[in-house]
Amino acid sequence: MSGLISALGIAGSIIIMLLILTVLVVVHEWGHYIAARIFGVKVNEFAIFMGPKIFSRKGKKTGTVFSVRCLPLGGFCAMEGEETTEDSDSAFCNKPRWQRTIILLAGVFMNILLAIVIMTVIFMVDGYVTSRVSSVSGYMPASLMDIRENDKIVEINSYDIHNMLDFELSRFVSDGSNEITVEKHDGSEEIFDVSQKVNITDSEDKNAGSLVTSVYRIDGDKKTHVGEHTVKWTDDMREITLQQDDGSKTVYLFTRISEDAPDYNMVITEYDTSGNEIGRQEGVTRDEYVADYPAHISNNNFYYGFSFTYNKGNIFKTIGNAFLYNVSLVKSVFCSLKWLITGKIGMDAMTGPIGLTSAVNDVVTADASVGLRIGALFEMGALISANLAAFNVLPIPGLDGGKLIFVIIEFIRRGKKVPPEKEAIVSLIFLALLILFSLFVAGNDIFRIIRS
Repeated sequence: MSGLISALGIAGSIIIMLLILTVLVVVHEWGHYIAARIFGVKVNEFAIFMGPKIFSRKGKKTGTVFSVRCLPLGGFCAMEGEETTEDSDSAFCNKPRWQRTIILLAGVFMNILLAIVIMTVIFMVDGYVTSRVSSVSGYMPASLMDIRENDKIVEINSYDIHNMLDFELSRFVSDGSNEITVEKHDGSEEIFDVSQKVNITDSEDKNAGSLVTSVYRIDGDKKTHVGEHTVKWTDDMREITLQQDDGSKTVYLFTRISEDAPDYNMVITEYDTSGNEIGRQEGVTRDEYVADYPAHISNNNFYYGFSFTYNKGNIFKTIGNAFLYNVSLVKSVFCSLKWLITGKIGMDAMTGPIGLTSAVNDVVTADASVGLRIGALFEMGALISANLAAFNVLPIPGLDGGKLIFVIIEFIRRGKKVPPEKEAIVSLIFLALLILFSLFVAGNDIFRIIRS
């Protein structure tokens, strides 16, 4: 099985990507179909894929044509009166506003529901990450904040933290200073301001560098300096200093023993408030993090020195965490759009089906067990499903959110509708713009793959 998956190559990855997108679009359109049938709206056709028909069958009771088309791209649910004015009571345009709203949002709901179901299954098998601390390093900034096991990271930079995805999102928007709210194990809350300055080339050695992390405790308008965490490194040495505000400090000196493994001689020296040495420990340690310190600093602005708890809970906790994870996914979509508009991120950060296919290929060809690769593909499916839901509620004509805008306009105009034909024209214009934008993103994906 493993050899078969690896042998699929890029062609197999394209097939897998098309299958994932088709399932997600069909689930989305099925939501519209179910809601339409509940409210008595006639569905003229429910199609899987696009283009010319290769198979169709008409339902005897509903009159709906169920078809499969030749281009393996998405699908649609064509309702009577959706784009034209009809006199029939079964036409979408003649249904009450609240019913049309539910029908329009049903597809989004189904995508969110599918993502929650997928993540619930994954969390039941593998467990899930919470925002509660499981372990703390003794020589990292978390020690200055006195973070301990079972403490909870509540908020970073005004972003609620429920899982690792929230943590990464909050850290991404950092501009050099993070405000962290910690719920202590005794139930109290403390707020810290953590700022870092990195100097990668502060010596003649191009692989040398230094980092200073300043930690402040915030109590209302009062800001108290707690201490500094300083790191200096070269190829063969790491020196980490925890300097308390009262003048006491602990210095960790790691000297590399082996070039082939992260083996270090470690010397821990403690000093009192007057600078006198009061204790020393020596030994040998193997620490992957210390070995990769420069890489961590260059890739991540903040690395605090604590890890989150990995849990396997009962079905209710699992569903709850799957729901929170999908809230985080949707939030990340809207944040990304905001950052794109404000220029915080560039167009290179955007990806489309081609870029996703490349990501699928990375998963398919990864040096991992079949189970892990399948799990990663399902998790990617949940991510895309949540993205599809978030994208569809945007107020852009042609999308469900854009159609909902016309319902809101009708409400504001006290029942005076925008003619479906005019709505369809506006939607077609914006759909054409979306297609052009998609082509631009596709080109960007291709250039990114070529450069890599």
